[in-house]
Amino acid sequence: MKDKYLIGEVCKLFNTTRDTLVHYEKLGLISPKKDDNNGYRYYDIEDLNCLTDILFLKKLNLPLTDIKKAIKNSTPSDILEIIKDKEKHLQEEMKKLKELEKTLRAMKLNVKACINNLNKLEIREEKENLLFIEIAKKNNFNDFIDIIEGMVNLVEGVEVLNKNFLEYINFTFLIEEGGLFEKDGGKKVKWGVTLRQSYKFSEDIILNKKVEFIPKNKYIYTVLVLDDTDYDDWLERIKDIVLENNIKVGGPILGRMMLTEYDNDVAMDYYEVYIPIK
Repeated sequence: MKDKYLIGEVCKLFNTTRDTLVHYEKLGLISPKKDDNNGYRYYDIEDLNCLTDILFLKKLNLPLTDIKKAIKNSTPSDILEIIKDKEKHLQEEMKKLKELEKTLRAMKLNVKACINNLNKLEIREEKENLLFIEIAKKNNFNDFIDIIEGMVNLVEGVEVLNKNFLEYINFTFLIEEGGLFEKDGGKKVKWGVTLRQSYKFSEDIILNKKVEFIPKNKYIYTVLVLDDTDYDDWLERIKDIVLENNIKVGGPILGRMMLTEYDNDVAMDYYEVYIPIK
């Protein structure tokens, strides 16, 4: 074993770069010597041992500031505390990644449903009760932001909702039972959000709000692309589905937004529509 190694040799031994070694030197992590005759840096065994520790700790994603503490002036107890802090940080990151994975999985299912169920009819049985919370009552789709702001203000102080509120709700329209075929059926449409009754913060959310209980039922299920610029048109489409298929409607018709498609800046909203049957 040699007692001196040039920077190129160290790069080859540790599969690293010259710039990395120079950066570590500037930060005071390693201190190679210089040959007085030629000015070349050289690294001794102590430097190589130190570099081994640095690269190991770097694999743990420790910041260089913590690595410097660990290798320059620390006891085993100090190093243990650094590792514990990193472990806690990793656990928090893993939790975030799991939440992200859950959100992506739900989005993937929604997008697949938009592709596979568009304009197709099937009988489904909803296995869980829903709560519909009315926020607005207007003949358009443009109240989503108002709804979200209203809900966030309503549940301010509910810790979990502040973090992942949108995972639990769907922007929803609700056509009152019998309202679809009334002369001015548009006035029978309510706007708000739905959430599953099992959601553990339901009581906090529904405080001081008009809430309707949507029982589990059998439904005609379909996915429609609804143009938010033509309110009457999509109501007629739902009427046509009911009439053409001789559906005996047995409750309020529910539509939950799943996805928005943009075509030359024109928004087209995909809704899953539940038509309860008697």
